[in-house]
Amino acid sequence: MLDESTGTWTTAVDRWHTGFVDLSGDRGLLGQVEGRTIAAATGWLNQRDAAWRQQVAFVAIDMCTIFKSAVRAVLPHATLVVDHFHLVQLANTALTEVRRRITVQIRGRRGRKGNREWELRNRLTRSAARHRRAAVSLLRPLRRLRLA
Repeated sequence: MLDESTGTWTTAVDRWHTGFVDLSGDRGLLGQVEGRTIAAATGWLNQRDAAWRQQVAFVAIDMCTIFKSAVRAVLPHATLVVDHFHLVQLANTALTEVRRRITVQIRGRRGRKGNREWELRNRLTRSAARHRRAAVSLLRPLRRLRLA
């Protein structure tokens, strides 16, 4: 952190911070606490008044059990959802592991340049803006899939 009074950088006590963000409105960052613990998350949530906590209907979290426990303790009525980034990251990791396993089973070795499955590996993990137009049109049917 930059100490504005001295102009020097100091090390934070805990390198992990927990941010609370309004995803449904225009309020942005609601608060930030040092640490990634149940006590840090529940402490911040408990500082909000009961009416504010009652209005929270959905909570998007990464797949950390600490946050799940904190939300269940303080906001038991809220619906938990996994945030988009971590859901996509999990899906991409699973896809890569399957691709690696199948390639070793079929070819008896790791994938290499020139293997079709490795040439296509970035098609699902790359942003549509970074694809050629023809590649994006092949992915359009996938956009209709929705998770329940």
